[in-house]
Amino acid sequence: MKKSFVSVLMLATMLSSPVKAVTIFEAMGEAYTNNPTLQAQRAYLRSVDENVAIAKSGYRPSLYVQGDYSEVNTNDDLDTSSDGNTSKSISANLTQPLFSGFQTINSVKSADNTVLSEQNNLMNTEQDVLLNASTVYLNVLQNAAIVELQKNNEKLLKKRLDETLERFKVGEVTRTDVSQAKARYSSAKSDRISSEGDLEAAKAEYAQVIGSEPKDLSEPGEIDGFLPKDFNAAYEYAKANSYTLLRAQYALEAQKYDVKAKTGALLPSVNLEGSVAKTNQNPAGGFGEHTMDDVTVGVNFQMPLYEAGETRAKIRQSKYLKWQAQEQVLEAERQVRMEVKKAWEYMSTNKAQLKSIADQIVANEVALDGVQKEEALGNRTILDVLNAYQELLNSKVEEVKAKRNYYVASMNVLMAMGKLTAQDMKLNVDIYDAKKHYKETRDKWFSLSVDEK
Repeated sequence: MKKSFVSVLMLATMLSSPVKAVTIFEAMGEAYTNNPTLQAQRAYLRSVDENVAIAKSGYRPSLYVQGDYSEVNTNDDLDTSSDGNTSKSISANLTQPLFSGFQTINSVKSADNTVLSEQNNLMNTEQDVLLNASTVYLNVLQNAAIVELQKNNEKLLKKRLDETLERFKVGEVTRTDVSQAKARYSSAKSDRISSEGDLEAAKAEYAQVIGSEPKDLSEPGEIDGFLPKDFNAAYEYAKANSYTLLRAQYALEAQKYDVKAKTGALLPSVNLEGSVAKTNQNPAGGFGEHTMDDVTVGVNFQMPLYEAGETRAKIRQSKYLKWQAQEQVLEAERQVRMEVKKAWEYMSTNKAQLKSIADQIVANEVALDGVQKEEALGNRTILDVLNAYQELLNSKVEEVKAKRNYYVASMNVLMAMGKLTAQDMKLNVDIYDAKKHYKETRDKWFSLSVDEK
């Protein structure tokens, strides 16, 4: 009887003591919580959130205190006195913008849309990390299963070599048969060593992405429940929910408002200004101290006429960036269709391959059994038996790889659609709320504290 993918993987990861197996979804959840790439992108998004608070500062007053102290000593030919004048002053100044050519309102809208764009970029990063997590998990399982197959094949060929040597001693087979058996056994050892190296490399990648060493992994569960019924359903969902497309669309909106904000620099600005000042002067010659208190309130009006061409250059620059963003939306639309189509075709192809490979394994098992019986009767050579062993092994290895490829392709379909997220995959983790930090940050006036998580 052939070993199924399930039994091979369970054999490859089984330990002597009963330990609860780590599922693929638990590994994805661990990566979601601990992966440094995802953590870094979250920190970057929080920095982008601050751009909204920076833009909203255009609505708010500026208040500063200014102090001044001076001392003047004068010497001349007629009077050598070193007495000098001293002056001390302190003032508080307030500036409240009243009108800025609509620059502030458009800058805030641009910053808001930039945040939304980067929130979707964070979701893309999340999907990348979860795809990598599921891929390295499946790679470990695949390579562990192949190692077991290669070990079993090595044992079988060693047994066949021993039997051939015994038969050679009694003259039943030739030296050529012995050499062929030795060659296949040596090849099996080489393949086993190579597969063990692949497994160790897969384990290293697992630790890098997940954050822990792979232990007690189990065969992944059913994935079909997360997938749409056909390509059209997948594509329609992706057109509305792809984070790649949403990111590009919000980036375009941000650039539109940025053009308006830059154009506003050509319009007049109006500020309310006020100041309170106290000046203390102590003149030379002992004439007594002189104190002045000033309170000033006024409106400042500025109409830019020409600023060396800088403002107009910035406006032109922002228009080019908007043009670029428009083309990037078109590019994203094409990319989404390509990614969904490519992933769907890979998934469908691998699913069809699994049926063919299963039939191939059954046929190779029947062929091996027949060749062994015919060789015992003298109708086949040992080389025929060795070839039958190799063909059966190859088909089992291909089954393991096809199972892995089908699952990875399915994950790629979900990613292209925008469904490979912790929430959509129902991972048992605390979902990171990017909107919460954004809402808390946009109206901060005085705080210096930062959120590290």
